[in-house]
Amino acid sequence: MSVLQIPDSRLESFSDRMNPILVKETRQALKSRSFVATFMLLLIASWLICIFGSTMSGQNLEYGTPGREFFQAFYVVLSAAVLVIVPFTAYRSLLTEQDAQTYELLSITSLTPRQIVLGKLSNSIVQILVYYCAIAPFIAFTSLLQGFDLVSMVVLLLILLGTSILLCTFTLMLSTVASNRQVQTLSSLFIMGGLATAFSSILGLSFASMQENVLSDPDFVTALICFFVMGVSYFLLFLQITISQLMYEAGNKSTGVRLIGTGQSLLAWGLMIAGAFYFGGRIDDDIFMMVCVMTLIHWAAFGFFVSMERDYLSRRIRRELPQRAALRMLLVPFMPGGTRGYLLVLINLMIVLTLALLTLPMVSGFGSSEFQIISALMLYIVAYLGLGTFMSRNLLKVSTELKPMHARTLLIVIFAFGAIVPYMVLAAVGYYDRSGAGYHILQITDPISTLNEIDRGRNQSILSLLSFAAIVGVLANFWPMMVASHEILSPDRPLPEPSEETAEPMAAADPPVSA
Repeated sequence: MSVLQIPDSRLESFSDRMNPILVKETRQALKSRSFVATFMLLLIASWLICIFGSTMSGQNLEYGTPGREFFQAFYVVLSAAVLVIVPFTAYRSLLTEQDAQTYELLSITSLTPRQIVLGKLSNSIVQILVYYCAIAPFIAFTSLLQGFDLVSMVVLLLILLGTSILLCTFTLMLSTVASNRQVQTLSSLFIMGGLATAFSSILGLSFASMQENVLSDPDFVTALICFFVMGVSYFLLFLQITISQLMYEAGNKSTGVRLIGTGQSLLAWGLMIAGAFYFGGRIDDDIFMMVCVMTLIHWAAFGFFVSMERDYLSRRIRRELPQRAALRMLLVPFMPGGTRGYLLVLINLMIVLTLALLTLPMVSGFGSSEFQIISALMLYIVAYLGLGTFMSRNLLKVSTELKPMHARTLLIVIFAFGAIVPYMVLAAVGYYDRSGAGYHILQITDPISTLNEIDRGRNQSILSLLSFAAIVGVLANFWPMMVASHEILSPDRPLPEPSEETAEPMAAADPPVSA
């Protein structure tokens, strides 16, 4: 009996340590109609593939190579379940908590937002593994046929697993952004469209890799490793954003997200430089251009959110600032606030420019026009985000009813007008009738036409005007950035609230008040 009691006690202690959200969500999910229907459809579809596939193969089943075709069919069925059904279920699980107003009950318990999010994500991973277990016997049947490559199929299944987990994390993050019913309905349509696009893209890439056997190519393996590392970084970013959105208003929602965003930019450059040294110390110009552009797009999208926050530090954040001045200096751009977010964008753009200049001698065939395109894109980011930071800082002071979302929407409208209005003005004055589709300096507010013009090597004065606009954007926020930095370097720490032990002697020391 003692031999049987030891495993039971270990299992009980292990179950007590499990995430309660995982236990609750898994019990509900495994009993839900959607999970049962998806599970049964997966089994029925796989069984029909085996029956009709074996019947239609005929002699080819024994003498041909039908293993690849069978695996592709099973791969499609599994991908539909783990790339569409499970991520959308994860999106609805957290959204349902907010709609039913049950998240408030979770927030007043001892569970932290990290535990809640990890519990929801773990439930999705459990469902994915259940679907993998359901398809495993059919994959085992496929491995007995000719044309089955074990290494390629395992790699494809692992890629599918990682992509599904990343999509579940992304949909969980989106579920915290949608606030009202109209936005939730619209976002649900976009999410279904995005998941369907991801489903078709993964299938196309997987089938192409199976047909061409690209796993034996070292360049493809290197690119696969880079995509895996960047995928892990975006998984951490989506996870941290989700946790930050569920935190209380007085908490520090920005530092973790900004640290991960900065690490992603440095990680992309580190992977490119490490790959260059691995392959002989040279960098292809297309890879260098792709890393530069993708890094700048990353900071344009990232800065759109971090540079337009409300400049406010709660008492809790100011109380928890480090005591050392050097550590506070390092934390200045990572602390909450749109002005400090704009400072973070400027610092990282300078880091990107420095890394580009240092690695430029290693690049083969990189011309001056490409470097001008990178410089122009960087100046556009500084100018537009500087305008957005200036507007949001002054707009959010007008009323507490205004939110950063309103300032971001206004910047999008200004950007759209900057891209459309010049064409309307030029068409009104008949510019296109006289000179065709040439470039005019009024189109400088449109980044697409301006970058195309720089790529042609014409209108060198464009960079001068963009530099002036970027300087104006920095100067408009220079003094507020100094004030925001001083707020961290010399914080106004609130006094701790007196405890009961210290409050009673102070009350006893007061003289009695006479009538």
